[in-house]
Amino acid sequence: MKILIVDDSADIRSLIRAILESTGHTVVGEAEDGTKALEAFTALRPDLVLLDIIMPGKSGVEVLEDIRAVDPEAKVVMVTAMEQNEINRRLLLLGADGIIYKPFASEDFEKTFRVVLEKKPVKAGDNEAIKRLAAAGLSKCMLKTTDASAWTWELCGVDVVPGKAADLARLADFGKTSAAVLANVRAGAPFSAAMVFRSEDIGMISGSLLKGPLFRTEAVKELEEGLLIEVGNIIINALVNPVIDALKKSAIPSVPMLIKGGPAAVAAGLSAGLEPGAEFRIISATLSMRREGRAARAGVVCVLGERLAADLERA
Repeated sequence: MKILIVDDSADIRSLIRAILESTGHTVVGEAEDGTKALEAFTALRPDLVLLDIIMPGKSGVEVLEDIRAVDPEAKVVMVTAMEQNEINRRLLLLGADGIIYKPFASEDFEKTFRVVLEKKPVKAGDNEAIKRLAAAGLSKCMLKTTDASAWTWELCGVDVVPGKAADLARLADFGKTSAAVLANVRAGAPFSAAMVFRSEDIGMISGSLLKGPLFRTEAVKELEEGLLIEVGNIIINALVNPVIDALKKSAIPSVPMLIKGGPAAVAAGLSAGLEPGAEFRIISATLSMRREGRAARAGVVCVLGERLAADLERA
C-alpha cells in the first residue's frame, strides 16, 4: 500500500517509515506541516495518509478537512498522543477512517489498516456527506471559539435524519422556556438554522465571549439578548457557510433573531417559509461549554429541503 506520512517530527516520521517498510508498505512521501501535506497528497494520491493532529500552522483536523475537499473517499488515519474518548469520537465524526495512538507498536498499524480497508464505501443518500460537512464546520468553530473566549467549547454529536415540520419541536426541545437564535437562508431553495439554549444556561452563554466575570442573572436582559444573538450568529454561520460553499451558490443568511417561547416557537420559526407537509433533512447537533467548574449546553438545528440535501450529497 502506498502511504503518505504527515508529522512535524522527523524522528517520528523515520520511525513510522521503518515500521511500514518492514511490513511491505511503500512510503511515497513525507510532510512536516499541513501545507506540504496537502501539496503531497494532491501530487502523489497515496492509498492512505497517516496524519498527526498537532502540527505548526494548520492542525491535523484542518488538514483532514482539506484532504476531504480534494477527495472525499481518501483514506486518512490520524496519529495522536491524546487517547481520550472525546477526541476519538470527534475525529471519527469529522471523517477520520481510524486512529493510532502514540506511543505505538508495529502491530497497531496493521490492525488499523485492516479495519480501514474493510470499510464499505458510503452510499449516496445515507446522510453521511451532510453529517461530515456539518461536523467539520462546527468542530472548527468550537476550536476558534475556545481560543477567543474563556470557555471550552465542544461538539458533542451530530446527526442527520429525515423528517417533517412536526419533528422540529422534539429536536429543538431544550425546555418550555428555552430561547433560540434563528436565521433563514435562501440558496436557490430556502433553509433555516437555529441555536437553542436552555433557559438556565442563557446567562452563562450570553457572556461566553467575554473574558471577564460570568453573567449570573436569571432572566434575559437587553444586553444579554444582544450577546446571545452574537453567539448564536457565530455558531449558525459555522454550519450555514459550509453548506452554501458546498452548493456553490451565493446566499446571505437573514439577520439573526431571538425567539422565546420554547420548542414550539423555535419549530415555527424554523419551518416558516418552507413547504408545509414536505419532507426535509434535519441536521441536529449538541454543544457543550465549560468554565470554572460550570457547564452549559445548547443545540443546533438546521432544516434542509430534500432538493438541497440531494445537491449536497452530489457536491
